[in-house]
Amino acid sequence: MNVDNQTPTPARRRYSPWAMGAMVGALFALLFQGALVPLNVAVAVMALIGLRQIRRDPSRYIGRAFCWLAIALVLILALMTAMLEPPAQFTTSDEEQRMSNEAPMVPAEDENAIDEL
Repeated sequence: MNVDNQTPTPARRRYSPWAMGAMVGALFALLFQGALVPLNVAVAVMALIGLRQIRRDPSRYIGRAFCWLAIALVLILALMTAMLEPPAQFTTSDEEQRMSNEAPMVPAEDENAIDEL
């Protein structure tokens, strides 16, 4: 066996650490139902860095599908969260709702008219 005649075997390709981090982060975002916006943004950034790493060195890294899956999952979670949560301007506190259910408030001018009767 002559070592010089053998062709060098290419290094084994492995998953990009950024792609794996993005996928794990996307699963955590799914666990929190997409409510943590900074986590969603961090997952998207990690997935983009993973795609960049895979594009730069395709002979060493794989995991492009994980990156795209993480981005899609975070976008779906963000859309679902935005659709299910009412906007802040239309929400009322419990105290405001109780006050509106009680007797209506009389304006100040009408109070004087009632006292005169």
